[in-house]
Amino acid sequence: MIITRLVLSNFRNYGQKTLVFDRGMTLLAGPNAVGKTNALEAIFLLATGKSPRVGVEEEMVKKDQDIARLGIEVEATTGQTKLEIVLTRGEYNGKRAAKKRYFVNGIARHMGTFVGNLKSVFFRPEDLQIILGSPSRRREYLDDVLIQTDRDYYRSLLAYKKGLRQRNKILLKIREGQTNQAALYFWDNLLVKNGQY
Repeated sequence: MIITRLVLSNFRNYGQKTLVFDRGMTLLAGPNAVGKTNALEAIFLLATGKSPRVGVEEEMVKKDQDIARLGIEVEATTGQTKLEIVLTRGEYNGKRAAKKRYFVNGIARHMGTFVGNLKSVFFRPEDLQIILGSPSRRREYLDDVLIQTDRDYYRSLLAYKKGLRQRNKILLKIREGQTNQAALYFWDNLLVKNGQY
């Protein structure tokens, strides 16, 4: 899998930028604050559907702009694929808009079918916390890798996280006497099933 082109529009510090990559190794070099890390973030965002740096889409849209576009062309043995993400602040031209939309070869997709078309690992100095920090950092890092290679893992991870949130809400209700422990049965089973995967 080879990245041939990266196109950024109103993403972070970029107005309009196209980066064309050779088949060999690519090295991004330049002074501080020119956008090297932003370009790497864009590639990872196009691979996983989420930023390694921030969870708030509005922060990735260039200041004083309403919309950002990221596109990448990838060459593989199966042919060429064009991936695109459109980011908004939640509003565009005075109307509500999705904060993040995904496209594969110009066709709108949901995140589950978008992720995995480009495989990428993002590693930066602060990621040493994966080794030194809490186990949750290691799990999160492995999740980022696995969701790109296994769609069933991605679906199980989403279901597990949703189940965990719901189960925690029920535990609070049990503590406050608003429900009984039988309400946990469904969510416990969901966690076990998806956690095993």
